[in-house]
Amino acid sequence: MKLFKQTALALLCSFFWSDIQAATEVDYHIQPYLDVSYGIFHSQKSYANPEVQQSSTTWQELAASYGLKANASFNQHAVYGSVIATSTATFGDGDASHVSNGHERRNNIGEWSLGLKDTPAEQAYEHYNVSLGRQNIVVGDGFMVAGDAVNLGRAAADGSLDRGGAYYLAPRKAFDFSAVVQYRPVENLTTGLYYLKSNNKAQYDAELFVADALYQQDKFAVGGSYLGVIDVDDPLQQTRRAHLKNYALRGQYQFNPDFQLKGEVVYQDNAQSNENAAYLAFNYQVPHSPHSAEWGYRFSLYSEHYDPMFYGNTVGLGGWIQGEVAGNYAGPNNKNTQVHQLSFSIKPKENLMFGAFAYRFETLKKSVQDLSSYELDFYSVWSPTKHIQVVPLIGFYKADKGMEQGGSQLFDHKLNSYTQLLLQYTY
Repeated sequence: MKLFKQTALALLCSFFWSDIQAATEVDYHIQPYLDVSYGIFHSQKSYANPEVQQSSTTWQELAASYGLKANASFNQHAVYGSVIATSTATFGDGDASHVSNGHERRNNIGEWSLGLKDTPAEQAYEHYNVSLGRQNIVVGDGFMVAGDAVNLGRAAADGSLDRGGAYYLAPRKAFDFSAVVQYRPVENLTTGLYYLKSNNKAQYDAELFVADALYQQDKFAVGGSYLGVIDVDDPLQQTRRAHLKNYALRGQYQFNPDFQLKGEVVYQDNAQSNENAAYLAFNYQVPHSPHSAEWGYRFSLYSEHYDPMFYGNTVGLGGWIQGEVAGNYAGPNNKNTQVHQLSFSIKPKENLMFGAFAYRFETLKKSVQDLSSYELDFYSVWSPTKHIQVVPLIGFYKADKGMEQGGSQLFDHKLNSYTQLLLQYTY
């Protein structure tokens, strides 16, 4: 692994240097980067840890990423890079699933990268983009890979899985090392090869190879992905990741400017069985709506032993972490379940949006655990300035069964009221 890193870095640097030497003019840009998030959370119910003595929990999370991004342009090429540090802290009781205990503090280099791409003067698209480093990599819409974003704290597995806490905010999304080659032979076709190495013990230090291709026209797009596990640190065989392979096909169709249909299906060949996952979704924007009203529905299905790998959210709420309570604390975590999601949003002002999500989770095989439940989330996104976002949310979660009956909610299966307030500053 160390030899691979050194060789990749040497090759990329030699490529940079030869191009820079040939350049007649170099244009440099260096800019600071800052992203600070603070969250306040309260859950009337707790989940997953039977040793917890209290039902309700209140906690706060702080996450800051700060550093520099730079690029240099020359001869229709650009070298770019970044160095970003990350600081996290959790306060209070710890999160509602008790993987953090409120005493987590950590500072480290969260991301670094070095890359080269073309900057064509006449063509409308880049032909290539090559990069390596500790990067946040997303493949497709994050159904299988959306960074390495599991940020457990000290309370899980006697602290052996601690990644610094800030479990909900999850600022550490970068793979420990990645090498990426993206190439567009023609304008409508984008291809990518990814080598991804995790040092996240909650992900069993998985090492992956991913290949992806997407062909896109004005109204439709079709793509495919291959994901193969090269290596995994799982001596007790707690997962089925050894030699796991995913084959995925996805597509979308824009019927008109207001109506879009999209979906994906994954066939998974793991160490012990063949699994599958799929989703189908539509989004409808109400035409001529004065407040940009939008409706959406998504159905997703995951077989009993499907491994969702490095899934996650890519943009805002309602991504592949499904349900603020279910997806983050109570489960299901995108396996052995089918999920119905209904969404609605309106924008009464350019800087103000209101939205809601309704979920029904249904466990498929209930012999070991039944995480069937309902959830309803209401939220708002307010941007008083271009640098600041305020996101309040209130959620209601109703489990079919408590922990004593095979669920994950402690003490009972009564309605849980969940609230959170997120404050974010970016520069």
